[in-house]
Amino acid sequence: MSEEKAPEVPKKKKKRRELQKRTRYDIYAELLRVIYIWGFCPLTRAARSTNMPVDRAKDSIGELCKRGLLEEDDDEGMRVYKVTVRGHQYLELYKRMAGLVGIPIPEPIIGM
Repeated sequence: MSEEKAPEVPKKKKKRRELQKRTRYDIYAELLRVIYIWGFCPLTRAARSTNMPVDRAKDSIGELCKRGLLEEDDDEGMRVYKVTVRGHQYLELYKRMAGLVGIPIPEPIIGM
């Protein structure tokens, strides 16, 4: 009796841990947190600290300024941003909501 071997099925490659996409509100909260930590923060530092391309960070920061969550300031010819009172309120609400739902809040990348 001859044994027949079943054809080998190619193994599926293991995918990296599935990363959840950030919502617009997650991105806004991360930008606000980073700018709050740095105090006065230029655009490129905020973009790098939140792992965003500068053009998208610029759009998001513009939206935050338009809604009154960030304030634009001039520091020796360099445009910097700082968090307003309304921005602090948004951060507090975001932290409370994330805690209720169980969303982990990632640590920002500091030191660039």
